[in-house]
Amino acid sequence: MSRRPPPNDVLLLIDIQAGFDHPTFWGSRRSNPSLQTNITRLLRGFREAARSPVAGTRPTIIHIYHSSLNPSSPFHPSSDGINFQPYATPAQGEMVIPKSVNSAFIDTNLEEMLRVLEVQRLFVAGLTTDHCVSTSVRMAANLGVTDHLDKKTGELVKGRIILIEDAAATWERGDFDAETVHQVQVASLKGEFCEVTTTDEVLKMVYSTYTPISIEAMAAS
Repeated sequence: MSRRPPPNDVLLLIDIQAGFDHPTFWGSRRSNPSLQTNITRLLRGFREAARSPVAGTRPTIIHIYHSSLNPSSPFHPSSDGINFQPYATPAQGEMVIPKSVNSAFIDTNLEEMLRVLEVQRLFVAGLTTDHCVSTSVRMAANLGVTDHLDKKTGELVKGRIILIEDAAATWERGDFDAETVHQVQVASLKGEFCEVTTTDEVLKMVYSTYTPISIEAMAAS
């Protein structure tokens, strides 16, 4: 029995930058203490899968970073805060796209790249849940970047936008604690704009798509 061709997968990592370590700019309380661990696991899993293409298809990793026009921003090009966090530094060959507003699609070539790739599963993670992650997920859905015409049938194929909720995080806002802000944003996006899942579930999807399911590999991730 022939194996079904794998989907075109993209892991989109948004604004995982040193500027979020600023001691006072964002506040002292961030949601999701497991963010670094889960981003690290996702990158390891997708990079392993990229080294094991199936039917000529391999997942793509795209890193978005914020390059602020505001000289006082931790993400201004004059600041070290514009750099990627060490655990999320792009590897050679991975796509890197700068942006200057909340949406990763405004004044960038991200939409073009996703359409060229004919992405069918867009996995989204990063910072912050309520600002750039939420804005980018909403725009991805509105633009239909995971939808494309089947070359053989001419029918519209609907892809999937998948937010990895335990690989995103935010800070407290006013009287609302960080976890509440995060969870409300995730609940608002779920269903209307995207699916929501966890790092564990995404890694199961990746390993089952690109490599034989391995208990040892899953445990090691």
